[in-house]
Amino acid sequence: MAGPSLSDDQCREAISLYEAHNRNQAHAAAAAGISRSTFQSRLRTAELRGIVAQKPPLETSDLIFPELPSSELPAEQLIDQACARFTGHLAAREARRWMEIKVKSNKPIGVCFMGDPHIDNNGCNWPLLRRDIKVLEDTPGMYAVNIGDLTDNWVGRLVRLYADQEMSKKQAWKLAKYLMRDSGIKWLCHLLGNHDAWNDGPYLIKANAQPMVPVEDWQSRFQIAFPNGQKVRVHAAHDFPGSSIWNKMHGPQKAAMMLERADIFACGHKHEWAINESENANRDFVYHLIRARGYKFIDSYSDQLGYGSQKFGASITAIIDPTGSDTKKIRCFPDLPEAAEFLTWKRARA
Repeated sequence: MAGPSLSDDQCREAISLYEAHNRNQAHAAAAAGISRSTFQSRLRTAELRGIVAQKPPLETSDLIFPELPSSELPAEQLIDQACARFTGHLAAREARRWMEIKVKSNKPIGVCFMGDPHIDNNGCNWPLLRRDIKVLEDTPGMYAVNIGDLTDNWVGRLVRLYADQEMSKKQAWKLAKYLMRDSGIKWLCHLLGNHDAWNDGPYLIKANAQPMVPVEDWQSRFQIAFPNGQKVRVHAAHDFPGSSIWNKMHGPQKAAMMLERADIFACGHKHEWAINESENANRDFVYHLIRARGYKFIDSYSDQLGYGSQKFGASITAIIDPTGSDTKKIRCFPDLPEAAEFLTWKRARA
């Protein structure tokens, strides 16, 4: 390490070697016969003392130009930054891989998977959504996962659709903030759907969510851990790859067969609902498939194509009993008040 005894000549020598080896610190340090850290310390000392390498001025036949310092970082510093950036991104990614959310009690809990409300759309069933918000707020042990597409957030040529809506974009984000932060819903996480990813949606959702609640792009894999050691693994996504006109659960079913084991595979996106419970005999686990319909009950696009509109399953709620096992651990309901009633009964027994 460079100290006060380091001479100016040593600093100049370090700078000269640095320039002679095309600003490669490792090669320059080797030429000086010292470690790279010592060489870096000498360069820093030279900088603090204002010692710089002098190069001949740039000349033409009748002019002399000064050599101006570069505003760009040298390659070595860029590589150092890139290494630190990658390390940080990798750590953040791994921390979110089956992140653990701890529950402080062994009593049963409910997890309501709700999404696709499109709260600024004229077709959002706000009477139903308002009822469900109240149920979620008033029911002890009831939590929620936002599957995505909070607002329409139209982009590109779809911006013209705002002309058909009576709610402004400003009002939409005010309601989004209410839903995420002020409604009393106890959120476990928020997912970004395709509508959320447009424009400045990701920033606004992250800014308005409660600070401790994760906001994940499209999907999240987490596990709910209870004091008795039971863990329930949840793989939630705005949607899973794979589709079939005959099977609403083709995507999540494919996920249950091919991806990492989970107790619940939950999604939304397609504005239709279904629940399925089955057992993977080859991999020895029971799983639950959930697709929530969402709260957009009037859809002009669907009407134009002649599709029917489902009446139920706006949200799907999983009641989880950490004292149960296999088929007795999780029950799914397409009606939130019924799920809340069942949860209240289960918690009273516990």
